[in-house]
Formats: sequence, structure tokens, C-alpha cells
Amino acid sequence: MAHGKRKRDSIHETPDVSYITNPDVAHEASDVAVRPLLWFVLGLTIFTATMALLMYLTFIFLDRREQAAERRPSPLARRGDETLPPEPRLQLAPGFGVTTEDGKRVPLSYDAVGKTERAPGPESEYRVVREEWDRKLGTFGWADQQARTVRVPIERAISVYAERQRARRQAQQQTGATPAQPGSQAQPTQPAPAAGTVPSSSSSGHQPEHQHP
Repeated sequence: MAHGKRKRDSIHETPDVSYITNPDVAHEASDVAVRPLLWFVLGLTIFTATMALLMYLTFIFLDRREQAAERRPSPLARRGDETLPPEPRLQLAPGFGVTTEDGKRVPLSYDAVGKTERAPGPESEYRVVREEWDRKLGTFGWADQQARTVRVPIERAISVYAERQRARRQAQQQTGATPAQPGSQAQPTQPAPAAGTVPSSSSSGHQPEHQHP
């Protein structure tokens, strides 16, 4: 070391090796060829789309051939609801439903999904019947049209019955009669037994018989 400076040695210098050659060792001069790769991907895509189209056309051809070879059903064959088993049917099975008193048929099978207001389920039958009961209890209608009997809402029927009972009590109080309890029946009076008769043992005391001296 002279004058505080370090002497540079040869290890920190890059030697010039440009004069060294080896014809047996080489490396790639450029990147991967992109054009052949793109042509391969394009060809594979076209081949896949063509095969898919051919398969679709084949399925259409086979389906039409099968429909043409299928025999037409006999005019006497059962169709539609005629193929269903007799009622009662299983819940949610094809053909299952409820018929209301007004003749309306409410389908409740899995086939009726999207055709009714409610989703078919095990409780659908109860809900339809409950709606029918609520409709009867809350609306006016004919109970028996031939007998000219009408149906009124239950709240209206209760108020009408209460008004009639109140008017009946007021009328009985004005006349001084004892109001009869609803549902009570008068007990029939039995005639007094004649002289010389005693209850018979064969009738358990219900029928009298003459007593001989």
C-alpha cells in the first residue's frame, strides 16, 4: 500500500475472453417460434368445434330416425289422466290434487310446479282445505240452493244470534215468564199409579202391576 491507496490486483478485472471459441458448443439464437404455435392452437380449436357440430347433427339424425320408427299409439290406448291409478293417490304423485265443493280442481303433484299459486308439499292438502273452511266461515253464499238456505259469515251469525236472544229475554221479562235455557227440554209427567198396584219386578220397577189379595 503506497500513500494510503490499495493497489488493484488482477482478480477484480474481467479478462478479455473474446478470442476463445468452441465450435462444438452453441445456444439458441432466438425465442420460441410463435407462428407455428398459433397455427396449432387455431387448428385444434377448429377441429374441436367441427367434432362437436358433427356429434350434435348425429344426435338429431338418430332422434328423428327413432321417432319415425316408433309406432303410433292405438286409438283405444289410455291417455292423459286415464293412465293414472284410481284415487286416493299418494301425496305429490302424478294426478294428486284436491277438489273443492264448488268443483274446482287444485293440482298438488310435483308436475304442477309453476302451474299453481302454492308450491306442492306434504302440507298443501291441509292448506287447501283450511282455505276452503275460511272461505265458508267468512263469506256469504248458498248452503243449500234448492232449500233456499244461505250461508253468512260466522261473525255476522254470532251477532244476529245474540240480538235474537237479547230480544227474547226482554220479551219474556215483560210478560213475566221464566226464560227457558237454550237446549233444555221439558220433562214429561207420568200419571200416578192406580190403587192396588205395585212396581213389577220384571220391568225393574218401571211398569206397575196389580196386586192380588
